[in-house]
Amino acid sequence: MDRERAAELKKHLLKVGRALERTVIATKGIDKVDCGALLEHLTKACQTVYEKLSDIYAEHPDLAPRPKPPRISSTLTWDEVSPSLSVSVTKLDQIIFSAMEPQWRKMMMIVGRAFVECADIGLAISSETIAARIQALASAGHFESQGDLRYWGNSMIRLKASLVGQVS
Repeated sequence: MDRERAAELKKHLLKVGRALERTVIATKGIDKVDCGALLEHLTKACQTVYEKLSDIYAEHPDLAPRPKPPRISSTLTWDEVSPSLSVSVTKLDQIIFSAMEPQWRKMMMIVGRAFVECADIGLAISSETIAARIQALASAGHFESQGDLRYWGNSMIRLKASLVGQVS
């Protein structure tokens, strides 16, 4: 595909991708059964959009976005949080473990999932506190991680293979 057509397609695919992301966010109030099926379709659509963008960037590297420098999302540590925590650590751990998967996921995604789950059950807890707990659990060997977990958008985390199937 020529560069001009690739640039035009990129512009439209980025708009579609942003629209799909907004739609995923809007599903928060939908019944969980209906939401699951919808999210499956939205996820497939997002995957298709980003695969096509990847193909365009491979063919026309000059159209690829410049990488953003990593940015620390939070420097809060569990030692700073635990003395003043008003929620049960066991309950927080259950929520975090339920958000984890055996596949590598961005730290940002896991923090977001846990934060939404906390909000859904009325737990008033910050995303920074959740991230601090995830980092403590990773340091204790419960999760595998890649990169510095303070950089939520640039680090990956997953459930340890030995724990898959044990977490409910």
